[in-house]
Amino acid sequence: MRTAWRAARRGGQVTVIGMGAKDDLVELSALEIFHSARTLRSSVYGSSDPDRHVPELAAAVLAGSLDLGPLITDRCGLSEAPSAFARMARGEGARTVVLFD
Repeated sequence: MRTAWRAARRGGQVTVIGMGAKDDLVELSALEIFHSARTLRSSVYGSSDPDRHVPELAAAVLAGSLDLGPLITDRCGLSEAPSAFARMARGEGARTVVLFD
């Protein structure tokens, strides 16, 4: 984030995609923010409207026009969910699907 901030032109905008750990810090001085006139923002789920877009995406998946298979890193049963969360906390398998079979 700091590198992107430094690379942006005066008055530019940096959009952060993805999420760091809760203890990952980015330090910017008040003078630096004022002088550069840059904007730092985040993009959560592509800044979409979940109330509108999630049903649209679900309909596309059910219709077969959107294949989520390539986005899935792992599948597990409900009893394995705690270990899936542990893997996710370590940065492994961020897109595990829990199957309710």
